[in-house]
Amino acid sequence: MKPIGTLKIRIASVSDLSTIQIIGRETYREHFPSIWSDDYLQEFLRQDFSKQSLQHSLSSPSHTWLIAQDTSDSVVGYAKLNWDRPEPIFNRVGTELQKIYFRSCTTGQGYGGALLEFIVDMAEKRSDMLWLDVLKSNLGAQRFYASRGFHAMGEIPFNTDISEIGMVVMARPLTVDKSFKPNPLRGSP
Repeated sequence: MKPIGTLKIRIASVSDLSTIQIIGRETYREHFPSIWSDDYLQEFLRQDFSKQSLQHSLSSPSHTWLIAQDTSDSVVGYAKLNWDRPEPIFNRVGTELQKIYFRSCTTGQGYGGALLEFIVDMAEKRSDMLWLDVLKSNLGAQRFYASRGFHAMGEIPFNTDISEIGMVVMARPLTVDKSFKPNPLRGSP
């Protein structure tokens, strides 16, 4: 377990399955209840955090799950990385930051930045780009990632059972690569 400030970060294993189920379902419900109907939200969480799905993902060398704990060893957040994944705009292969969530009661404590720093350090050893997608409506998250070197590359569709939201794909080069030039979003200067 590597401490970064007051946050302890460790790579999860299959023995952490129930911990990830709990924190994953809890944080998703905290952050995204308004984009799904109740029934579809429950179904999404049942599938995404099912025992079978998590066992496969936690065992796969294509994925790395991280668990973040505070100084009292309480789990406060988690992340999931997908290695060698093409981003959906230019099809460049990099490391996808698929999930990074914290309990809402931990907002403002610097945990997000600390976990992201850990992820960048980890990804730099295997990839020249870290990418993610974020809800188009989540301007706070877009500003957070932009302040940490991510650039918007474009938009992709994303729909739930009750709304059409869209996602912004953002990427951060991890090595000096002069060929990496993200396109600005439409309407951007």
